[in-house]
Amino acid sequence: MIFDHRVYTVRPNRLNDFLALYEEFGLPLQRKYLGEPFGYFYTHIGPLSRLVHLWKYDSLEDREQRRNDMEADPLWKEFRKKVIETDYLLDMENQILKAAPFFDPAK
Repeated sequence: MIFDHRVYTVRPNRLNDFLALYEEFGLPLQRKYLGEPFGYFYTHIGPLSRLVHLWKYDSLEDREQRRNDMEADPLWKEFRKKVIETDYLLDMENQILKAAPFFDPAK
């Protein structure tokens, strides 16, 4: 099992705008192709306007297939275009994580 750890930095004072856009257009498509996120958070204390989300996959191949399927969907392409046009995001980071031997993410 692997986890896709993503951190998006949103322009100051635009976090709620991005979240509304994402909830309406992006999240339904991600749920369709990726399943439920393992976690979806925003910073409350510390560097503000950051979103952290985690997605769980069986393997790198599983991740690649599901993300490729999503990227091929015309509605996902429309959502990505809206994100670019709004210019809400300043930065995006991505890491692939593996669970430590003593951590069972199924619990």
